[in-house]
Order: sequence, then C-alpha cells, then structure tokens
Amino acid sequence: MSASMLIQVIAACCGVLGSIFFAIGIMRQSINAMADLASSYFDWNLHMVQALAAQKADYLFGGGIIVLAFLLQLISFLFPPNLTAVAPNESRTAVWIAVIATVILFFTLRFGSQKLAARFERDINARLKERLENQVKEKQ
Repeated sequence: MSASMLIQVIAACCGVLGSIFFAIGIMRQSINAMADLASSYFDWNLHMVQALAAQKADYLFGGGIIVLAFLLQLISFLFPPNLTAVAPNESRTAVWIAVIATVILFFTLRFGSQKLAARFERDINARLKERLENQVKEKQ
C-alpha cells in the first residue's frame, strides 16, 4: 500500500468518525430541548420553532449523507485497483447519469427534509402548548 493510499484510508476513517459525531449532536436534540430553546418565560417564538425544526431535519439528512459518503470512500479501498466498473467508452455517460441523479436526489431529499421539519414543528408546538396549559393550571 502506498503512503498516499494509507493517508486516504486514515482520512476516510476520520471522516466517518467526524460525520457520526456531527450527526449524533443533532440527533440527540429532543423535541423538549427544542421547545426549551424556542420558549421564553411567557410564550414562545414561532420563528425559532420553525428554524429549529428545519435545522434538525436538514442536519439529519445531511449528516446521514456525509456518513454514507465517507463509508463509501472507505469501502472503495476494499476493491482491487484494476477492477473496472464502467467501460472506458461509457465513462462520460456514467458521469452524466450521476450528475442528473444527484440533482434529482437533491430535490427529493429537500422535499423529505421539509416534510420532516413540518413534523418536528408540529411536535414542538404541541409540547409548548402543553407546557403553557400546565402553567395556566398551576396558576389557578
């Protein structure tokens, strides 16, 4: 194994670890934690709820894709260097298919992220309403 390939393997391993920790940070952010961040003493900030919900959804999708990318990079080192996946005369077609698939996947994943963000937003608002109702009951 060349020094360059060894460094690439180490870099891929570091990338996997870093992206996992990146993803864990946002995955551990619960609805209650987001509700706490979005609330003040008397009410809550609807804009903060929307921002936190969208951020968590985007991070979940992005973190997952980053983990997948680094894992694929690491797995690529398991294949022999002379193994041909695409014929040389079809390389340009494969690149165009990859580019088109990436664009389509971006819009598909963006749509999914927005749907997930809407679910998080509903959950946060429900938690905040529940908290407000409990505060009103305590004052009575």
